[in-house]
Amino acid sequence: MANLRFGLVGYGAWGKCHAQVIRSVPGCELRAVCTRTEKSRAQAAAETAVTAYTNLGDLLARTDLDIIDIVVPNYLHEEIACAALESGRHVLLEKPMSTNVASCNRILAGAQRAGRVLLVGHEMRFSAMYLRMRDLVKSGALGEPRYVLIDLWRHAYRPGSEGWRLDPQRVGNWALEEPVHYFDVIAWFLDSVGEPSTIRAQGNRSDPGFAFRADTCDNFAAIVGYPGRAFAVFSQALSAVEHHLSIKIFGSKAMLRAEWHAELDRAEHPSYSLEISDQGGLKRLEVAATPGEMFELKEEIAALARAVRDGVPLPVRPEEARRAVMLCLEAQRALETGQVIRLDQAAG
Repeated sequence: MANLRFGLVGYGAWGKCHAQVIRSVPGCELRAVCTRTEKSRAQAAAETAVTAYTNLGDLLARTDLDIIDIVVPNYLHEEIACAALESGRHVLLEKPMSTNVASCNRILAGAQRAGRVLLVGHEMRFSAMYLRMRDLVKSGALGEPRYVLIDLWRHAYRPGSEGWRLDPQRVGNWALEEPVHYFDVIAWFLDSVGEPSTIRAQGNRSDPGFAFRADTCDNFAAIVGYPGRAFAVFSQALSAVEHHLSIKIFGSKAMLRAEWHAELDRAEHPSYSLEISDQGGLKRLEVAATPGEMFELKEEIAALARAVRDGVPLPVRPEEARRAVMLCLEAQRALETGQVIRLDQAAG
């Protein structure tokens, strides 16, 4: 069977990881790269040994590409994804889907018109550890899920090329950079309970002399309410060190605890564990593969290849990626207003 041929748009730090992983997945090959500047174009050409462009139209004019992989700042997602879909290509789009719900709707409509696969890169859904947690919840091993607690403390975000991650006009809002993963995972773990119904939030800056702005939180917590009094808490601190994540799921019969610790989020040798409560204690569970961004990216690209070739369903639908964007935006609104936001009344 012929290889699936990828065109990669974006060659920053994470784009380089995509290029590396595409070439490591059996049945996939990198054919072309498009990047913004002549300097990065020359670097991409030298490091990947494929043709590199600075003009998206030149990349999309090629006839030998099956999939466009988009790894660019958030504010460019809609324009590039819609152009790629309109050209007849399948699309792998880095999270978040876009910077607002209306933009997500336009991307989703473009995929439906084109009849092409659209995968938004919520890589935690491709993690062996978090998939095991999800399977245990779905199997009823915990009973009725009642509470999810996610606690992340880490070093500050990398600012990105020309500081785009710190610019609300380009990032959309800070919650779309990393919390979007955890809002998505909360909804994934609790989907048997129903759709999220309310959200409230609190945040501040670690520097007491810095004027508070809701789009620049170092310390943040959100409570997401669900039907039947189930709820989830996501807490994040960006003024810490290294990368430390704890996820707990409490059910009516049992609880799960997952831990992931490393110096960096892209570490290839993290410390991790998964445990389930058992007879008053915790029992260690096996995890089939090492969890972590690089490992999950490989699974993500392999899953996209199976979806394109064989129609295998993907573990994240575009509508779910849109929901994660909505939750981030409503969390910011809750932070700014100090109110409990009813999500059935959220703006589209």
